[in-house]
Amino acid sequence: MAFFCSEEMELYLLLLHVDNAFNCLMELGHHGGLQFNNVYDEDHILNGLYTKKVQLCHELLRIVEYLQDQLSSLDMRATFYADVDTEHRPRESYIPTYELTLRSQHTEIFSVMEHFNTLEKRQNYMTEKSFALQKASKFLSSDGNSGSQLLYSESTIVGLLKDQSEADPLGLQLNYILGSINVEKFPAFELMLYRMFGRNLLIRHAQIPMKIMEQVGHQRQMVHKHVILLMTTSASIRPKLLKCCQAFHVTIFECPEKPSQRAQMIAQLNQDIRDLDVVLNETRSVRKRILSTAANDLFIIRINLRKSIKVYDLLNRLYPVGGPEHQKYLQAECFAPKSQVNGVRDALNRGMFVPQGEEMISSPPILLKRTRKQRHIPPTYFGLNKFTNGFQNLIDSYGIADYRELNPAPYTIITFPFLFAIMFGDLGHGIILTFFACALIYQEKRIEELKRTNQNDNEILNILFAGRYIILLMGIFSIYIGFIYNDVVSRPMNLFGSSWSCVYNETTIMTLTTDLAFNPNDPKFYTGHPYPFGVDPVWSISGEDSITTFNSLKMKLAIILGIAQMMFGLTLSAVNCIHLHRKADLFLVVFPIFVFMICLFCYLVFLIFFKWLMYGGLKQAPYNSACAPSVLITFIDMMLMKTTALEVKTCNVGMFPYERLLEYILVFVAFATVPVLLAGKPIYLTRRQKQLTKEIEKQEPDMHKNSHNTIQEMRSSLRYSVEFQNEDNRGSGPKLHTVNDALEFDMTEIWIHSGIHTIESVLGSVSHTASYLRLWALSLAHSQLSDVLWNMILEKGLKNKLPIYVAVPILAVSFFIWAILTVAILVMMEGLSAFLHTLRLHWVEFQSKFFNGAGEPFRSFYFPPSTIRS
Repeated sequence: MAFFCSEEMELYLLLLHVDNAFNCLMELGHHGGLQFNNVYDEDHILNGLYTKKVQLCHELLRIVEYLQDQLSSLDMRATFYADVDTEHRPRESYIPTYELTLRSQHTEIFSVMEHFNTLEKRQNYMTEKSFALQKASKFLSSDGNSGSQLLYSESTIVGLLKDQSEADPLGLQLNYILGSINVEKFPAFELMLYRMFGRNLLIRHAQIPMKIMEQVGHQRQMVHKHVILLMTTSASIRPKLLKCCQAFHVTIFECPEKPSQRAQMIAQLNQDIRDLDVVLNETRSVRKRILSTAANDLFIIRINLRKSIKVYDLLNRLYPVGGPEHQKYLQAECFAPKSQVNGVRDALNRGMFVPQGEEMISSPPILLKRTRKQRHIPPTYFGLNKFTNGFQNLIDSYGIADYRELNPAPYTIITFPFLFAIMFGDLGHGIILTFFACALIYQEKRIEELKRTNQNDNEILNILFAGRYIILLMGIFSIYIGFIYNDVVSRPMNLFGSSWSCVYNETTIMTLTTDLAFNPNDPKFYTGHPYPFGVDPVWSISGEDSITTFNSLKMKLAIILGIAQMMFGLTLSAVNCIHLHRKADLFLVVFPIFVFMICLFCYLVFLIFFKWLMYGGLKQAPYNSACAPSVLITFIDMMLMKTTALEVKTCNVGMFPYERLLEYILVFVAFATVPVLLAGKPIYLTRRQKQLTKEIEKQEPDMHKNSHNTIQEMRSSLRYSVEFQNEDNRGSGPKLHTVNDALEFDMTEIWIHSGIHTIESVLGSVSHTASYLRLWALSLAHSQLSDVLWNMILEKGLKNKLPIYVAVPILAVSFFIWAILTVAILVMMEGLSAFLHTLRLHWVEFQSKFFNGAGEPFRSFYFPPSTIRS
C-alpha cells in the first residue's frame, strides 16, 4: 500500500556520540531511510566542530584531482572497484592514512614533474636553438653544395640595409638577432617591425617542423613556432628590437659570428639533446611507476573522500549537546518511514564500535520517537521498484504528492500506455516498440554495468533505459489496439471473415453509372453479425467511407475514454476526501462536480452506447441506419432546450420515450449544482471561523484540535492559489504551519478563489472533454501517414512489372526506404508526439480532478551507487 498512498512518517530525535558519529552516519548514508530536518537552511548556524575536517578532505580531494590529471596525461586510468560501496566503506580512522598516502605520492610526483618539466623545457630550448643556428648558418655562410638556395654575403646584406643618411656603406657593421616565435604571433610581429623600421630591417623566417611544448597561460601546449633572423646595420635600433621581441614573447638565442663556432655549437647542442633524451625517458618511467602505484587505490580514496565531505558537512550542522567543554553528543530531528525504522537502527548500530587501543569501545546511537504534536508537514515517500519507478517519475515531474494523498502512479501504469496506444495503435509499430523494450530489459545488467564503468554519460540511453517498462507496456497496448483497429502498418487482416459480401458481377460494375455502395439493410450485403474482434476489414478498402467510419468510431471512442478517465479522477478525489477526513470538500466540492458531470457528459456517453445498440443494419424503421440520429445534434438540442426537425418523417423524434423531459431534468440538476459549488464551501468556512473565534475567547481545552481541523479545511479550499512553500527546496525541510494560521485567512480571498474554482470546474469540464479529442486526431494522423508511406513507397516496389533482375533491386531499395521512414517518422517522431500528448492528458485532464501535487519529497541522507565518474 506504500505505492497507492505515501508511507506513514514518524518523527525521531537522533543522538550521536562524537566518537562514532562519523562511522554511524557513514553506514546510514549507505543504507538511507532518514531525512534530517532544517539542517540545510540558509540561516542555520554551524557548530564548527568539524570545519577543519571538511577543509582537510577538500585539500586531499584536490590532491586526488591533481593525480587524476597526471594519469589522464599519460592515458592511464585509476583502477575501478565495483564493490567500493560494500567492501571499501570508509571509517574515520582511514582519513589520516589517506592523508599520509596522498601527501607522500603528491610530493614524489610533484618533484618528479618539476624535474621533468625543467628538463623538457631545456630540451625544447636546445631543439629550437639547434634548428635556428642551422638555418642561420645556411643564410649567413656560402656553401658550394647548396646552389639551389639564394645566399648573401655580409657586404651584400649591408648594402641592402644601408641607411640613406650614410655615405659609405662599407664602414657599417651587420647586427642580427636570432630567435623563435609562435606561428600565430608572427604576422602581427612582422607587420609591426615593418611599420617601425621599414627597409632598415631584414627579416628571415622558417617554420620548425615539429611542435614545441610552450607555456600558454596556465597550461602547457604543443604549438608550431617560427625561427626568425633579424638583420640591421643600425646599432641604435637593436634595443628597440629587443623590446619588441620581449613584448611578443620571442625566445632569443646566442648566435656566434663565425661559421666554425656555429657548427661547433650545433654539434654540442645535438649531443646535449641526446643526453637529455636518456634522462627524460628515465624520468618518464619513474613518473609512470609512481602513478601506477597511485592508480591502484585512487578511485577508492576519491569516492571515500567525497562521502566523508558529505558526512563531515552534516556533522557540522548538527546541534551539540552539553556544556562548551563537555559536548559529547550531537542531536538532530529526523523523519523516517515507518517501514524503514528497523533498518535505520541496524545501520546506525553497525557504526557504533570505535577502536581504542586494543579494545573496541561502543557508544550506541540513540533514536527516540517524538510523541509531541509535530508542527511540520511530513515529507512524501513511496515504496518503489524498478518497474514502478519510471511511472512515478512521470508523476513527480508534475509535482510531489501531498503527505498521505492518493498517488496517481498506480493508475497511470494502465491508463498511460492505453491512451498512448489509442493514438499510436498499430500492430506492426507496437511490435517494434515491444522488441526494443524487451532488448533493453534483456540487457538490463549489462547496461547498468556500462553506466557505472563508462567515462561518458549517455543521457539519451539513460532516459530510454529508465522508461524501459513504460515503453514495454506502450508496445503491448499498441499491439492490442492494433488488433482492435485491424491495422498492421496500414494493412487490414481478415482473420475471421468479413460480415459484408459483394454481390455485384462484372456486367453490373461495367454498366454502373453511380457510386458503388453496399446496402446495410440488405441481407445480401450484410449478414447482421458483427466482426468477432476489432473492426471489420472491409472498412479499410471502402474508400471515402473508410475515413468517415473511422472518424466517427475514433471520435466517439475518444469522448467515452475521456469522460471515463475524468469520472475516475473524481472518484479518486472522493476517496481522497474520505481518506484525509475532509467531509466539507467531499459534499461541497467533489459531490457537486460529480453530479454536474453525470447529468451532462455521462448522459452523452449513454447516448453513444444507446445509438450503437438500438440502431443498425437489417433493422426496421425507426431503428434502421437511415433513422439513426446524430448524437452531437441531440446533445446541442439538450443544452439549447430545442428540438430539431426530422428529415425522415417515419423516424422517431427522440431515441426513446420522454427523452426531452429527461434531458430538461438533467440540465436543471446540473446547473443547480453550480450555486452549491460556488457558495457552499465559503459559507461553511465562515461559520467554522466564527465558531473557532468563540472557542478561543472561551479558552476551551479542545481548541487546538478544532483549530487544526479548520486549518486543514481552509488549506484545501485554497489549494490552487495559496501555498505555504519555501523558496529554497534544497534542504529547507518540510513545510511549517502554526496553530493560529486559521485566524489569518481572509474570507474575501476564499470567496474569490471559490468563484475562480467554480468557473474552472464548469468550463474545464467542457474544455477537458474536448481535449480528449486529440486521441482521435492523432490516431487518424498516424494511420493516414502510415497509409501514405505504404502506397507511395513500398507499393511501388511490390507492383512493378519490370524484369526480375531489375524488380528485385527496386523492391529492396523501396523496402529499405520504407523501413527507415517507418522507424524514424512513425515510430520515433509519432511515438514521441503521442507520448507528450498522453502526458498532457494525465497531468491536466486527469490529475487536476484529485491531485494537489504540492508536497515535499523525502530527501534521505543517502549515497547513490558510485560510478567511475563519481
